[in-house]
Amino acid sequence: MNCSAFFGLTLVFMTLSQQLIASPEKLLPEQKIYTAAAFGPDGRLWRIVPSQKFVAIDYSTDYGKTFSQPIRIDPEDKPIHLWDENPPTLSVDSKGRVFVLYFADNQQASTSFFSHSENGNQFTVPVKVSSMADTWYHYQTEMLVDKQNRIHFIWHDVRDRAEYKQQGGGDLSIYHTSVLASKIANLPADRRIAKNVCSCCRTAIAADIDGSLAILARFVYPDNIRDHGLIKLSPDGEIREPWRVTFDDWQIEGCPAHGPALSISGEGRYHMAWFTQGEKRNGLFYAWSDDKGKTFSSPMQIGDQDKLPGRADVLALGNFVALAWKVFDGAKTRIEAMYSRDGGLHWSAPRSIAESATQSAHPALISDGKRVYLSWNSMDTGFLLIPIEPADSDK
Repeated sequence: MNCSAFFGLTLVFMTLSQQLIASPEKLLPEQKIYTAAAFGPDGRLWRIVPSQKFVAIDYSTDYGKTFSQPIRIDPEDKPIHLWDENPPTLSVDSKGRVFVLYFADNQQASTSFFSHSENGNQFTVPVKVSSMADTWYHYQTEMLVDKQNRIHFIWHDVRDRAEYKQQGGGDLSIYHTSVLASKIANLPADRRIAKNVCSCCRTAIAADIDGSLAILARFVYPDNIRDHGLIKLSPDGEIREPWRVTFDDWQIEGCPAHGPALSISGEGRYHMAWFTQGEKRNGLFYAWSDDKGKTFSSPMQIGDQDKLPGRADVLALGNFVALAWKVFDGAKTRIEAMYSRDGGLHWSAPRSIAESATQSAHPALISDGKRVYLSWNSMDTGFLLIPIEPADSDK
């Protein structure tokens, strides 16, 4: 079965699951776990709280121990449609403005919706991110707010599929649009920035210190090789032709549904993590680059292969770099983490920092500007915020 057919069956199954819920206020398991969290400039921890028919937002002033009463983003109910590679996104800019991206069924399934608030108390009516949201299916939208308070959106879009059927390769494009936070009333027209993208692997995005954007995606290369490439968007919007950065030669007739992670430090070092089952390399890996992604260090394997490591996230805070990933022992899912104090040259020993025996989200790393934390949610533990580097008393 090809990726498109598999993905279509997944959407049908998830839609039928939603229709079987008797109470409209009951939280679906697959909705409950897909939270998103981010710190604001005042230290508040903001969090998205999804339900079946709407998303809400709340905040914590004590690092996730307690939360405020949730505030709905949209008073109008919509069938919320999230999954592990398609979670909501939350960002807070330097002025404390809160930006929310989520997915709901509309004329197209899992349509990307965006809303914002000046202070987190009242949100604008959500708007559709894609200019062709009513006509063409799109998903796995990412949102990033840069230092100039410009909001960027990138997503996977099927509108060019007919073109790709003629030339072979992947059947999706990456589209982009951006807008200044001060002019957010209308999103400008979007444009294609990459083609022949692997269908179900979530794309990673990070802001470089020169104001450009770096986008890390899994591409479909000749002979169905599914390796990663980088795309650069300059501050003035110029698109650089994508170039390949992993050479694992993973040949597979389908999408791995396992996207990469990317972070750029304040000194400009690129840090990336990715999963592969290639002929030359297989497992979970990390590498860094000091020349804006032109070349990378030798890949470092992450985790114990017997524990099936995957779903890594990476975050750099100065020379401090954190990695977190999932492992599974047949009964429980655990989050393991390690960190580097010298920009990725040397690493602490991996340690298990959270576990769940039920459904759980992928690990996400966030920072308050002082420390890096794991933001994680599961059905049995609920939301967890855990520092990656243990306190001195815990070492």
